[in-house]
Amino acid sequence: MLHAEEQPTIPSIQIGKSTLKIMGYGQTAYTVQSQNGEEKNTLDLQRFIVMADARITDKISFWLMYDFASSKLHEYYAQYAFLPALKLRIGQYKQPFTMESLLLPTLISNIYLDESVAFMAGIAGDPCYGIGRVGRDLGVMLTGDLWLKEGKPLVNYSIGVFNGSGMNQKENNNQKDVIGQINLMPLPKTIFSASFMLGTAKAQAASAYGCFAEGENYKRNRFTIGADHKNRIVNLRSEAMWGNDGGAKSMGWYANAEFHLTKRLDLVANYDYLKRNLDLSDSATQNWIGGLQYWVYKQCCVRSQFVYKDPKAGASTKMWVTQFQIAF
Repeated sequence: MLHAEEQPTIPSIQIGKSTLKIMGYGQTAYTVQSQNGEEKNTLDLQRFIVMADARITDKISFWLMYDFASSKLHEYYAQYAFLPALKLRIGQYKQPFTMESLLLPTLISNIYLDESVAFMAGIAGDPCYGIGRVGRDLGVMLTGDLWLKEGKPLVNYSIGVFNGSGMNQKENNNQKDVIGQINLMPLPKTIFSASFMLGTAKAQAASAYGCFAEGENYKRNRFTIGADHKNRIVNLRSEAMWGNDGGAKSMGWYANAEFHLTKRLDLVANYDYLKRNLDLSDSATQNWIGGLQYWVYKQCCVRSQFVYKDPKAGASTKMWVTQFQIAF
């Protein structure tokens, strides 16, 4: 999803005819939170990720990603490139669903992922789907770039079949999810995106709306549309999402803007809305984020943001979060 000029230059190690690239990043956040008159502050190691990209031949590659903060293996997959337009990927990796979920956390200006994306993509916030799934799964996928113009694709696509049980989980219902995404890039630095998820999940908790009980299989479908545009003044990204969990229909959307005040300093503004059940008004939550990010060096930066979470049911939450990020 990165534009070509944003791809970091990574030194590689030559091993015979193969090359190996090691990269990683760490993110630490200090949060001051107020809810119902109660205040607390925490200093957390959010992520410490190490990634390895092995290019075995011109066509065969292998990718490994491990989070030392949570002691969990996030990704491991092999890929065979028949052509730039046709690559076969097998293993565990991010599902091709929503633009934001596919971006590296180092490149997302809001410190916490949008709640709408986290819920719809099965990253967090959905106890029925399960905790700790983080939008990754075991699967087989075809992906590629089509219609190159001056070395850049006009279309990128991904479509795959996944277990549907989440990261580091065994298949739990003999059902498979079909997930796909298409990105159109007719203009420089502009992306129009759409994605879908069609599947059946095994409920890890009973539906809050009485649609299914814990342990039952239920329909879990998702659809999205979105756009991303970058220029010298501002980066803009927005997506709308719709879901159906066993009859409980949901929708969400977010809008994100990064205003480039100087070469290193950005003003960040973000709005996020999620309604978990379209038939119930008190199932909605909206979040506002505003703050600054300062780039010390390439992907190394400091972010400081005010976050206001306003659920229709329950108390609102105010947070001031400062994140320290280093990447190599």
